[in-house]
Amino acid sequence: MVKTTIIRITLALGIAVILLCGCSYNELPPKTDDATTDYILPSGTIPTAEESAAVQALRDEYNNAVGN
Repeated sequence: MVKTTIIRITLALGIAVILLCGCSYNELPPKTDDATTDYILPSGTIPTAEESAAVQALRDEYNNAVGN
């Protein structure tokens, strides 16, 4: 009787601690006034002829391996 009461009290306290401590965590950073909602795309660079040829060779190799 005493043992089951101690187990129930311990379990109740454990659940209470988990519920109280688990609610305060926020994984998002705090909002600032200067936050923007517009996404600005980065300006890319045009690949050189050698880089384009290397990419095309890799694409051809992949397509030949897959059977397209």
